[in-house]
Amino acid sequence: MPDALDRCLASVAGQAVAGGIEIIVVDNGSTVGPEAVIAGYPGVRLLSERTPGPGPARNTGAAAATAEILAFIDADCRADAGWLEAAVGAVEAGGGREVVGGDVRIDFVDPGHLTPIEAYEAVFAYRQRLYIEKQGFSGTGNLAMHRDVFERVGPFAGIGLAEDRDWGRRATAAGIRIIYVPTM
Repeated sequence: MPDALDRCLASVAGQAVAGGIEIIVVDNGSTVGPEAVIAGYPGVRLLSERTPGPGPARNTGAAAATAEILAFIDADCRADAGWLEAAVGAVEAGGGREVVGGDVRIDFVDPGHLTPIEAYEAVFAYRQRLYIEKQGFSGTGNLAMHRDVFERVGPFAGIGLAEDRDWGRRATAAGIRIIYVPTM
């Protein structure tokens, strides 16, 4: 997955927000280590989390981050050019009391010839607006919040649960609104 991580880092590293950005990659048992990819992005911090699953990896990154706003993206995702600015703006507009999630689209290898999995996922996967507005959670591959919200809700669950659904429902139960931001 080094190629996917490289595309992800390229899409995030080129973004800017007031105060700068901090990029943390958490390796969660990669078969091919990410060191070579990360070497191409000065300032990116590499951490490791031995407990399997995206939740523990996100928790490790959040614990190491110094920023007040936490934005999460998966290594196999690419951020649109205004993703981080939209995420930070939405978190700030909510007074740091909301969680924001945005659209997720499938990154086709060849848009003219979809694989069966790509075609299926393009229709049925990552229905962020539905997840947020009807089911009370956002997929964690495109999620942002103020650090205080993360600390109030607590860490993401491990691999035994759907960590995004679990975390979102805990946030909602704590009275935190989850907002869909289409520009993310």
